[in-house]
Amino acid sequence: RPSGEQTLELTASQIAFDKKELSAPAGKPFAIKLKNSDPAGVAHDVEIRQSDGKTVLQHKPSVDGGKEAVYDYTALQPGTYTFICSIHPIPGMTGTLTVK
Repeated sequence: RPSGEQTLELTASQIAFDKKELSAPAGKPFAIKLKNSDPAGVAHDVEIRQSDGKTVLQHKPSVDGGKEAVYDYTALQPGTYTFICSIHPIPGMTGTLTVK
């Protein structure tokens, strides 16, 4: 992991993310540490999409319940993006990533 890379913390519990807003620095790689607090067998991931919530920019493998993963993302241009669990694309597992 590159030194100085920003790592954002996110927890999934009861099929919902604990945060609706994340922010990352523009033009720099960043990471999201996902803690999956749901039971084993309930997998989650954190996909970065365009602000339309449909166009996938960066897909990551899922992590099973009771485990955690650190996802590395490539640098993004300034703007607003959607972070979402592609397995449970519901409002509780959708948030806004602001890159500036």
